[in-house]
Amino acid sequence: MEKEERRIKVPTTGVCDFPRLILGGNGKYVDKTDLLYRLAVPKTDSQYFISRPRRFGKSLMLSTLKAMFEGRRELFKGLAIDKLPWEGWTQPTPVYSFTMGDVSGENYAEVKEELGVLVDRLFEQAGLSVPEKGTIPGKFREFLVSAAKKSPTGQIVVLIDEYDEPVAAFLDDLKTLRRVRKLLHDFYEKLKFSSDSIRFLMMTGVTKLTKLSVFSGLNHLTDISSFQQYATLLGYTPDELDGALRENVEELGAKNGMDFAAAKKAILSWYDGYRFSPESEARVCNPVSLGSALKIGKLKGYWETTGRTSLVINRMTNAGKLPADLENVSARPLTLDVCDAETLPMVSLLYQGGYLTIKDVKKGDPTKDETDSYVLAPPNLEVREALFEGYLSQAMGLDEDPFNTLVDKAKRQIASGDWMGYLAKRYFQLFASMTGANPQPEVATMLGYADAVIETPKEVCVFEFKYRKSAKAAIKQIRERGYADKWIGGDRPVTLVGINFNPKKRNIDMPIIEK
Repeated sequence: MEKEERRIKVPTTGVCDFPRLILGGNGKYVDKTDLLYRLAVPKTDSQYFISRPRRFGKSLMLSTLKAMFEGRRELFKGLAIDKLPWEGWTQPTPVYSFTMGDVSGENYAEVKEELGVLVDRLFEQAGLSVPEKGTIPGKFREFLVSAAKKSPTGQIVVLIDEYDEPVAAFLDDLKTLRRVRKLLHDFYEKLKFSSDSIRFLMMTGVTKLTKLSVFSGLNHLTDISSFQQYATLLGYTPDELDGALRENVEELGAKNGMDFAAAKKAILSWYDGYRFSPESEARVCNPVSLGSALKIGKLKGYWETTGRTSLVINRMTNAGKLPADLENVSARPLTLDVCDAETLPMVSLLYQGGYLTIKDVKKGDPTKDETDSYVLAPPNLEVREALFEGYLSQAMGLDEDPFNTLVDKAKRQIASGDWMGYLAKRYFQLFASMTGANPQPEVATMLGYADAVIETPKEVCVFEFKYRKSAKAAIKQIRERGYADKWIGGDRPVTLVGINFNPKKRNIDMPIIEK
């Protein structure tokens, strides 16, 4: 009988429940309990907020904290915290965990109703009678105090995921946004008024869209989003690729004809690069994207398959920015810390959403009253690809055709020499490289440089681009300067293409194509 092949466990990509992950036995948990212990062990001031991009393991972190405070030691065998003097092993504390993603609705009334349902559910979970009267925030405070009195420790633990989700749904409806934001402010501030009843509090979110107003009632929270000591709390480090994930990296490499070193390098190129603290050089991989690659055995973009943020792409196009413009963006620390939902500064939105990260820190001179500044850039190949494809989708209006359909169509247009059809969609400069055309930019000749040349097995096409002139002038320049001469008389026909960008129309004029 053949020996059964050992199945290598891979990090979870969809399981956000820590007990299920551990007891299920199919997924791998990369141990972060030493950092969670450091967060949770202080008896006072253990009330935190952390923001991270979506699909970065925030929900799994909260589930792990819940199991810690509930004292479920059997789940932590072999992990760092199992050897530490954790209070939960001898004196568990009741935990109330919920996600504000459940508080949704198409208008203010629906959001308010869902928030009321959530509070009623908390009373029932604690075995308390639901008050018949009172405002939703008032009932929430009553719950916090009553649940703590009932607790054997005299306190409770509160874990809140996706705190910003109810507001994010109304970014295009400022009137409703302000009403929802006020409701959340009044709701969340009860956590501050009841802080004596709370042993530990953790709130998570993607952005700080509501921080200016909502957090004015939560100024007792410690925002650890950029703390040096928690820069690697969420996400996988290069050291973890060498350690806990080594056999996964080796397996991925074997499937793709690479040794461990080459596989690790490719993984870091695709998924690493997120730097969350200016005081730390530490960078991490997106855990869900890396987990997907290890599970499927293929290096490609996974992050955007969980839902492209159209808001980000809209902000880019409205600001007239191309993906290439995001490679070296300067920003002040304060700009990144707060994102006003009404003005939506693009840089902070991109940074908090995970599309930009800290590439470098430029130290200011305090003697000259200079503050530090950051240089931002997309963290990795996966995000660059997501930005590029998202921008193309927006620019080309993909309501009619999916992105891959347009790629295939453009490839056929190139192969058949249909240059007019290829240019009609306005995507030459952005799109050429993605369709396999591999344009050669700035091709040198005796009298200058051709703007671009595309060579196919059947044809050579020479391009000249003009701005605020004419396509005719572009063709004239190709001929007078002999940009196509080196190919004339060869085995393949030569096509000349003159293109003029008209700034008034913000589009190209009808191109001239000459065989």
